[in-house]
Formats: sequence, C-alpha cells, structure tokens
Amino acid sequence: MAKFLSQFRRSMCSAASSNITLKHKPPVPVFGIEGRYVSALYSAAHQMNQLDDVEKHCKALQTEVGKPVVKDYFESSMQSRIEKAKFLHEFAKSAGMPDSLANFLQLVAENGRLKMLRKMINMFLIVMVAHRNEALCEVITATPFEEADRAALMETLKKFVQDKKITLTEKVDPSIMGGMIVGVDDKHVDLSIKRKMLLYTEILKQAL
Repeated sequence: MAKFLSQFRRSMCSAASSNITLKHKPPVPVFGIEGRYVSALYSAAHQMNQLDDVEKHCKALQTEVGKPVVKDYFESSMQSRIEKAKFLHEFAKSAGMPDSLANFLQLVAENGRLKMLRKMINMFLIVMVAHRNEALCEVITATPFEEADRAALMETLKKFVQDKKITLTEKVDPSIMGGMIVGVDDKHVDLSIKRKMLLYTEILKQAL
C-alpha cells in the first residue's frame, strides 16, 4: 500500500503540473492551476471508486478552510511545506477521509498551493454536480413558495435543463418585496419587484 500511495502522489503531481491524459476526465471543463489539481483528484477518486466519499468530506472541508484560523495556518511561514503536508495527511486519515483525498491534501501542501485549496474544493463540488448530471437551481422569493407555484416553476425549469435532474434550493428574502430571483447553473434571472422599482426609479430620474 505504501508503494502504491507513493506512486499515486507522484502521478498526481505530474498531472497537476502538465497536460498528460488522465484516465477519468472531469465531465465539465476546469481551468487554471486549480483545474489541474481538481482533474487529478477526480481521476484518482473515480479510479479508486471514492468519488461520493471524497465529495462528502469536501463539503465538510468547504466550511473549515474558510475559517480565519485555518487560513492563517495555510499562509503561515512558521511551518515548512513538508510539515504542513505531513500534518494534513495525518489529519485526513484520522478524520476517515479516503486515500485519494488524503493524498490530494498532502500534495497541495507539498507544492505550496494551500491558498488555492478552497477554490479547488469548490471546483471539485461543481464537477460532482455535473458528474451526477444535475442542474443546481436556486430561487429566492419574498414569502415561502406555495406547492402549486413550486410545481409550476419546476415544469418551467425542466424546459431549460433538458434531461438533467434538478436540485432546487429555496430561500426567503422579504427585501425583494415580491416576484422571484432564479439562478440556474451559471444563469441568473431577477424578476423581483424590488428590481422593477429600481428600474422605474432610474427611468423617472432620467425623465426629470
């Protein structure tokens, strides 16, 4: 196992620094340095049948890595890259993280990329949404949705996402005054009364 993990770390390092062909490519394009690391993690987790487990732990890490104390540790020069890499690998294993994620965290630390870790995690979670052929939809309303309205919205959304499974998140924000704000993947539509009032106010200002 130790030999395998050593080979795995080397292969991930190579994948993160070059454009070699991965056995399992992410279902959506990912770019930049972060994208190379995410591609390597996705390929390794896919090959080791650990994608769901990696995603579960990444969701937990998403909050943790944003905390000031964690960010300070990542940016601190008090410990070397090797020391941080060893600590993160041991922490990951003690937390029950799969090998692919534990070695990924170690690699990121060894290469001095911890400042990018939060972006990498967010990117990986987006890749996993595409992996499941899902469409993330968020709707904001001034008051909670009635069931009939929710059903009507879902029917409309299905026409835009085609064969994708819709994962709907509902939020209530009284400040929009009415109407709704809908986000579907990277598209955003603001149909709120608040926005209309702001537009009308600007039109009146220009007319005066």
